[in-house]
Amino acid sequence: MKRKLLFIPVVSLILLLIGCSSSSGSFASDKMIKLKEEVYITSNDIISEEELAEQVGEIEVSSTNESDHGDGNVISSNTYNVGTKLFKIKNENSKDMIAVEDSTEKYLIAYNTKYKEIK
Repeated sequence: MKRKLLFIPVVSLILLLIGCSSSSGSFASDKMIKLKEEVYITSNDIISEEELAEQVGEIEVSSTNESDHGDGNVISSNTYNVGTKLFKIKNENSKDMIAVEDSTEKYLIAYNTKYKEIK
């Protein structure tokens, strides 16, 4: 009988703690960039400055909380700082991939998540 009396409060406490936990809405992956409704994941693939075309934008919102990134009109990232420049790559469709100016003064390729699923 004593076990039953102890069991009920313990289970109730566990359920209460689970129900009150907050979800931060964090990204499914790191190094993500949202640009015009498209989601890109930055790779470790380095690209030379000579292979860059025009700049397509720069990071406007930097946050690890996905809900901070708003609609598709905001260029955002969960890794890169505000002001990080994004470029088209010569002879490539920017819907498939873009280049990201990395803090180490090199450029990395960010692949569209839809593009990577196909490859």
